[in-house]
Amino acid sequence: MAEKRANQSTKKRTDQKEIFSISPDGEAFPLPLPEDYQKEFKRLQKLVAAQRKEGREIVVVMGLGFVGAVMAGVVADSEAKLSTIHHSPSTKSPLPRYPKFVIGVQRPSTRSYWTMPYLNRGIAPV
Repeated sequence: MAEKRANQSTKKRTDQKEIFSISPDGEAFPLPLPEDYQKEFKRLQKLVAAQRKEGREIVVVMGLGFVGAVMAGVVADSEAKLSTIHHSPSTKSPLPRYPKFVIGVQRPSTRSYWTMPYLNRGIAPV
């Protein structure tokens, strides 16, 4: 069943064999290929630049198992105290109410990579 979902939910790459990470509910997610890393890095650079411009601190959580996923959620949901929301000298605008921007990093393994798309959908993988 998971193999059928994998074939339906991904584009076929003719030059390389795809390897999938299967979620507990059977949904298949292709692992990134080497050429995917540069594109993702550029995407993240743009996101980080925009978030820094807004005055947010960048936090990277390595590993999105139980502890990592919970910590990423706690940090992302942390709020600035009203007394600490002030004008940033660099942006001349109020610092954001949610001052942290969290980037989660998960090793692309068949066992656990599925946690990334789940978190990107707003679904807790635990």
